[in-house]
Amino acid sequence: TIPTTYKVVKLICCSSQYCCPLLIIISFQRTQICLYFSSAEIQIIYCLSVKRVAFSASLLDLGSNTFGPFNTFTTLVFRNVVTNIGNAYNRNSGFFVAPVKGAYHFEFYICGPGSPSHLVSAVLVRNGEHIFIATETQPSHLAAAGNAATLLLEVGDVVFIRQYENSRISDSQNRHTTFSGHLLFTM
Repeated sequence: TIPTTYKVVKLICCSSQYCCPLLIIISFQRTQICLYFSSAEIQIIYCLSVKRVAFSASLLDLGSNTFGPFNTFTTLVFRNVVTNIGNAYNRNSGFFVAPVKGAYHFEFYICGPGSPSHLVSAVLVRNGEHIFIATETQPSHLAAAGNAATLLLEVGDVVFIRQYENSRISDSQNRHTTFSGHLLFTM
């Protein structure tokens, strides 16, 4: 359904004497949407204006804590959101949901206590599929790892960070464990 609060930006008609719209561009909440009329069917084709999307978050709002080890993969929820342009990152679920089709770049960095029996390890996940892993192991002190990926996402695709099973990840007021992403360009 089309929102009730929008304005028509441009109307392109066919060449008959009556205006039979072929293309209508509307503006809603700073995003332009192109509607294409084909027979009697209306299809939303593509967002024409570049949607601004960027976020950065660290694992903890306050204090310090170590998560794990868990006997299964566990979604990390990055609660300290410092930037969330476009509101595509959800600080309650830990999920980034793509608002437009495009190429997105994601980076994640993890930190944890060194241990001879537990890794510091997490995975970048798209729609349930493991994309890239970041892993570090050492017997003592702090261990840190990171990774990045550029992904082509469809509208509604979900990206998040999953802690690897039997691993430990920590964060503190120093904000060592972070997750960031931004839209490079729309497709």
